[in-house]
Amino acid sequence: MKRKNILLFLLILSFFLNGCTAVYKGTGNVMLGYAKDEGVPYMLASDDVALGCSMAEAFTPFLLSFSRVTSPPDQLAILFYLVAGSCTEFRAQEQELRYLRAIYAKNSIEAQDARIAQQRLLGLAARRQLTGYYALVSAMSEPGGECPVFASDNDEFYWMLGLLDGIQAIINDIASGGSAEVPMDIAAKVGRGAVCLDNEEWWGVPAAIQAAIWIAIPGNEPVDKVPRQVLQQSMKIGEEQGMHIAHVLAAHVYLGQGDTEEVKQIIRRYAKLSKPAAENQEYEVLNRVSSLQIQAISDSLWTEAMGKRTPLGKVGTFWDDSSKAVDTIDIDELL
Repeated sequence: MKRKNILLFLLILSFFLNGCTAVYKGTGNVMLGYAKDEGVPYMLASDDVALGCSMAEAFTPFLLSFSRVTSPPDQLAILFYLVAGSCTEFRAQEQELRYLRAIYAKNSIEAQDARIAQQRLLGLAARRQLTGYYALVSAMSEPGGECPVFASDNDEFYWMLGLLDGIQAIINDIASGGSAEVPMDIAAKVGRGAVCLDNEEWWGVPAAIQAAIWIAIPGNEPVDKVPRQVLQQSMKIGEEQGMHIAHVLAAHVYLGQGDTEEVKQIIRRYAKLSKPAAENQEYEVLNRVSSLQIQAISDSLWTEAMGKRTPLGKVGTFWDDSSKAVDTIDIDELL
């Protein structure tokens, strides 16, 4: 009799556990479907990057946890880890400004502490973006081989985001001192993967990715391509379509090369751009992120030279401009 009771208990327990799994799976499918159909488009069309950061960082572990009970949401992971990584970059940029102010003030202890904090954050950004890149590999295929068959523009969009995950992971890992241990062969794979996308359709970004890699890893560019010219053409395509991701890639490339004058030219060029085209309003958050990245680079140049970030409304101007007077603030006005 006791044995039968134990058997009955195990059967009932198994029933309830299986029932819970079914409920979790159904809930997961509903949540992931909502995120793809409504949540992501809403976030991409938003003009508030801070709220996008909050959404990405808060919902990434929640949504991706459903991979334990249903199909892994790899496409969502591509986007969410790219955004979460970019948000971490913003925090790292603030630490860089603290470092530069300390150097300007000759405060070595403060400078060392800020640099450590910056590298830790860049390492975290690299790890997040590397995870996004691996989600691309899982969702579609490893870039660098045969191009995947895209079922829709949406698939192409996520492919491009995954490539950006890869290249950003490499850039941030190098800046962090290699703490994330991002495989360097990803760079070549990303460059070859960019060929799978139409450069005109995707705002000049695919060619900008290729050019960035050619410049960062000299000797692998085609004989008929001049990387700097490719970058210029990519920025022009982006300008015509009101999308500015190529400008950020170009600025980071030249910054890494130590070409400050070229970086200034890109920032000046960006500052003169008109508002995004109406047909690309659904990707507004990408432009807002690009704007913050350009401003952050401007702030770094300003802080290194003057000990303070870019004056309000003056992105595109510099402290050493001879043709324009750069606004300064009288310290008495602050007292």
